[in-house]
Amino acid sequence: MSSDAYASESFIAGNSEAAIPLAIVDDYPLLIAGMEQFLASCGDIVVVAQCTRFPDLLVQIALKHPKIILLGCETSFDRLPRQLLAITEHDPEAKVIVFTGNQNLEFHEEALRNGARGVILKHCAPELIAKSVRKVHRGGLCFDRTLTDRMLSTFVRDKHPKLPTEAARISSLTERETQIVSRISEGLRNKEIAYELHISNATVAHTLTAIYRKLGLADRIELLLYAHRNRISALQPAQRLYG
Repeated sequence: MSSDAYASESFIAGNSEAAIPLAIVDDYPLLIAGMEQFLASCGDIVVVAQCTRFPDLLVQIALKHPKIILLGCETSFDRLPRQLLAITEHDPEAKVIVFTGNQNLEFHEEALRNGARGVILKHCAPELIAKSVRKVHRGGLCFDRTLTDRMLSTFVRDKHPKLPTEAARISSLTERETQIVSRISEGLRNKEIAYELHISNATVAHTLTAIYRKLGLADRIELLLYAHRNRISALQPAQRLYG
């Protein structure tokens, strides 16, 4: 195995059965080493592979099957969607958290639109990294709190300057539609929503189309932001079956 990608000693020793297996890819080996040292101290997270090259990460996904991937990415709007797609193709169950120094809102939204389950900044506290890993592993979403208000205010200002009252739009949702919106706000995928509500994936997709039309939204990310801004999740709290 090349020096650019290797399994952690704790994984080799077989001490990771109860821990969340995680892979890290970033251009800076020193940053990776520091993150692994901290995460190893958490007890419930184990770094099963470290890579400084993205192609090596794809190899490690096949070998080690990490549940969570910390993907270091800075500025490339073209590279990020391709990388997220490649990860999904290699392991559809792997959940990606983009780890970046880029505070551009469009970059964060692009990550979420292309399948990332979270975006955290490289200057965040180490404890936030562990908290985010646990949250995403349980099925949630995470993104930097300092950017949340900016994302929501941008969404409100730019996307819906002259729409009818939101209360009327929200009240037009059926009970089933509200249930699905509440679960979207938790970060659940279509198949997870279908499992919880005992309906088919096709029904979820069809209902989402109706929701977008009623609320005047374009996609899942806009719906996520809309749900948080209007506290739709509070109307139909999800009855969690797991995690």
